[in-house]
Amino acid sequence: MQCSKIELKGKNVLITGGAMGMGKSMAELFLKEGARVAIVDIREAELAKASKELSSMGHLAAYICDISDRFSVYEMSLKVKKEFGAIDILVNNAGVVRSAPILQKSDEAIEKLINVNLMSIFWTIKAFLPDMVSKGEGVIVNMASAGGLLGVPYISDYCASKFAVVGLTESLRQEMRLAGQKNIRFIYVCPNTVSTGMFDGAKAVKGTKMLAPSDVTEKIIEGIKKGRAMIGVPSSVYLLPVIKAVLPVCLMDFICRMLGIATSSETMTGRKDAI
Repeated sequence: MQCSKIELKGKNVLITGGAMGMGKSMAELFLKEGARVAIVDIREAELAKASKELSSMGHLAAYICDISDRFSVYEMSLKVKKEFGAIDILVNNAGVVRSAPILQKSDEAIEKLINVNLMSIFWTIKAFLPDMVSKGEGVIVNMASAGGLLGVPYISDYCASKFAVVGLTESLRQEMRLAGQKNIRFIYVCPNTVSTGMFDGAKAVKGTKMLAPSDVTEKIIEGIKKGRAMIGVPSSVYLLPVIKAVLPVCLMDFICRMLGIATSSETMTGRKDAI
């Protein structure tokens, strides 16, 4: 079990998608905990702005990188190790989403989403995990989604990528244990819809509310410190796998329609420049 507590003070943290939204919020919280933080983003202007705002809070570094390109990730990782130091905590936060029926999604858009949401995690883990193995400790946090536990119409490619993130994280957690690396922790995070530009236009499911970035990031920091293997926000997310396993498919689909889960992403616009 991943249950021993983790100290954040003095740790080297790297956050992808760190210039905006939850990435920026996490950077701020890590800095408040006394960690050293490197934020990575493809958006140069936003990265410069975030760096200026956060640098007064502690040791902060910023790196421009297209994390969907493995060669760019490997090049960035070498620069980070040389200038910033070996990474103790890797947070794979970057992600994109676009709402549309599957037949209206271009091949290029689907491929781009999978590269950003899933393949980039392989590249960052391959880049930064070796140092953790050498030290015998480390933490890797992968942003999944409630949509990585329950499929949602109109964002099928996004859900597919997040289901894969959950499976990847669970597999690597066990793989490291079998290799004797019990102090390398793998955590996946499954929040409901968060009110960032990424999900503009999405509808809240009945009985829930749109989450603020801090609603999720505060739980992430708490979960890392407590050594959690999964972080669900809100707590009702933890029930999804159980409910899916118990209920007949037709009843589960009916509940999704009645609660508005099935149509929650139908009117979502998101960021126009995402994919």
